Amino acid sequence: MRDARAEIGNVAPRREAAVELSVDRDNVIVRVNAAWDEFAQDNDGAHLLQHSVLGSNLLDAISGRVSKNFTLAVLALARRREQEVIFDYRCDSPRLRRFMRAHVNSDSSGAVHYAHEHLYSQAFPHRVAFKTAAQRGRDTLMRCSICNHVRQTGLWRTPESCDTHESIEVTYGVCPSCEQMLKEC
Repeated sequence: MRDARAEIGNVAPRREAAVELSVDRDNVIVRVNAAWDEFAQDNDGAHLLQHSVLGSNLLDAISGRVSKNFTLAVLALARRREQEVIFDYRCDSPRLRRFMRAHVNSDSSGAVHYAHEHLYSQAFPHRVAFKTAAQRGRDTLMRCSICNHVRQTGLWRTPESCDTHESIEVTYGVCPSCEQMLKEC
């Protein structure tokens, strides 16, 4: 597991409630906590509030075949292990680099429970905004769903290296480093 705290210039961790989500054995969202709604509201995610997501399939909210496969692999790993699966990831906003840690475990019914812990945040040196491309084109970039790095000219780079004030169209996948991280879990 990569340690997100090794990044330079981190802001002291904010102590806030973990954002929690539970899915049943069919991956239908059956529970989110109050911190879920707070996080959604703070990030222009009104469409992700509890009343909108309960009863929907988790995979319907995930963009990209590779990202869905990664999520399925995490779910399967949690369901077959007796211990918690833990991994670090990023959940950025256009102005903040947010470093998070996922704690994933299952129970005897096959339900899987996620707790997303906010480790710390850093301000981007400039606004970085992405939008999901309607379809993949020759100039469409791929963004890792876990670490948020962007594949540009064959190399995986940090989002802040995309020096633009316009929204960047991306498709979602998982970079080789994050694929390796899952294998190591």
